Parts: sequence; structure tokens; C-alpha cells
Amino acid sequence: MSVGEIKDTKMILIGGIGDGKSSLGNYILKKRVFGERTEESPKTQETVGFNGEADRKNIFVIDTPGLQDSVEVNENRLSYVIEYIKEQQGVQAIVIVLNFNKEVLSENIKTMLKLICNVFPTEGFWEHVCIVWTKCYNYTSEEVIETQIKTKKEKVLPELKKLIKETTRDGECIEFPMYFVDSLPDEGSDNARSEKEIERLLTWSYHLTPINKKRNEKPLIKYKSIETEEKEVTEVVEANDRNIKLRIDCKIREKRTGYDGEITYTEWKLKPNGSYYKTETRPTPKPEIKEPQKPEVNDSSDCHIL
Repeated sequence: MSVGEIKDTKMILIGGIGDGKSSLGNYILKKRVFGERTEESPKTQETVGFNGEADRKNIFVIDTPGLQDSVEVNENRLSYVIEYIKEQQGVQAIVIVLNFNKEVLSENIKTMLKLICNVFPTEGFWEHVCIVWTKCYNYTSEEVIETQIKTKKEKVLPELKKLIKETTRDGECIEFPMYFVDSLPDEGSDNARSEKEIERLLTWSYHLTPINKKRNEKPLIKYKSIETEEKEVTEVVEANDRNIKLRIDCKIREKRTGYDGEITYTEWKLKPNGSYYKTETRPTPKPEIKEPQKPEVNDSSDCHIL
């Protein structure tokens, strides 16, 4: 399928400051509409969306403010981002923009993903998420990219699977598509590989159902965090004069914290293979030592002189 056949595709870009999120948006749309960072502060200060040019005119890209690893997300700005996303219809793809030279999924990006997931109570939300590795310069060899794919999967995918467990609890066998792009190539350089990667990205996005079209009438419950608690329950199953046989059940439950701050708990359940037995020896009772009785001594006051 050629890029020219792709239409009505809408995607959201999220990423850190300086990771090339805005330049990627410009590269996808084939026109410069998003401000690109040239200083220490991010150029994108608000959430905005634009359509592309020529064969990309039916591609709509939403750029969000860059997230800084060491700074807590501004709640007002975050609220604006979420409200803007809520107003959009037909969003098909969430694009996590990461720097090819790093393997970091920051806490702020995780928070943003959780909140976007909470906006769309849709089954299969995580099937709409992909990763674009920017700053994968066009002179980078295929061998280096293949090696990096394995490394990045080992470092980033476990973090994403943890997010799945904390939110929609979908199956953890979801594969996140990855694309490798040089969105700021040197003038006159051969950047055909990046163009092919963008075509792959757009083709993948095109075939997705809009994520704000609910496939379940009943919304899925979303949680800000899920913690596992454990305890041991001991029961005496047999006892005699010498030994005590004990059964120990290892049980677990989940502490779930919602985005509204409400905390709920699941029922205690037995862990798989969580029961075991052990026998304890009763302590030998010490023999009772009786103190010798003292002879009775008559009180002199009771004596009478005849």
C-alpha cells in the first residue's frame, strides 16, 4: 500500500524534551508547522494538530508539549493536553517518540500514557501504541539498527507491559511496532530508509480502528497503580504429644489506586503452589521440681511454761 492511498489517519505524538518529537511531526506532514527545539526549553508549549501537504493532506498529527525527565509534569498543562485529546474524534495511534541514542521511558511519559489510556475506555488500547526512535541518522548501518532493536526491546518493553498490567490488564503478548527515523537529515543526503519507515508507520496507523470508538459498552476500569500485597496464614492440621504439623498458605491480593484517589482491594487468593507443610517439635516440658517441705517450727509465743 503506497502512502498516497493512506487517508483519514490521526495520531498523537508524546515524548521528552529534545527527543525530536516536533521535527518528526513536521517530517510526517511534509511541512514545517511545529516549532523545533533550538534552546534548553521545549518549543512546543501547547497541544496543537495539523494536516499535512500533498499526499499527506489527510494525515493529522497532534503534537504535545515535551516532557522533561527531572521535572514533575505541570498539572494545568497536563489537564489541557487531556482536554484537547478528549475533543478529538477518530484518533488511531499513540506514538511514543524516543531518542535512538537512549533507552529510557521516563516516568512523565508513563504518566501521560496512563492518562491517555484513561481517556479512551477502549478494549485493546495498547494495540494502538507504537514507538518511533528519532535521531536514527541515515548513515547508521542496518547491522547497528538490528542490534539496537534487541537492546531496546529488552529495556523498554518490560516497562510497557507493566503499564498494561496497571491499566487495561490486556494480554501481555502485545507487540509494539517500532520505527527508526532521521527526521532532520542533512540537505541532499539519502534518507530513503526513513521515508520507508514513515510509510510503514502510516500504513500501520491507517488500518487501526479509532480508539475513541468503544468496542465494549462497559468501560474498562483503569487504575493509576496496582500493588501486590502478601501474607501467610498458618493452620494446625495435626498434633500429638511430640509434634505439631502446620499448613502454611501464602496468599496475595491487589491494592488498586484509581485516578480519583479511591483505593480498593481484591480478595485474598492462594498463590499458585502457595501451600506447604512443616512439622515442628513440641518443646519438652521441664520436669516439675518440688521444693522440699520445711519442718514446722512452733512459734515461741505459743509455748506455755508449766
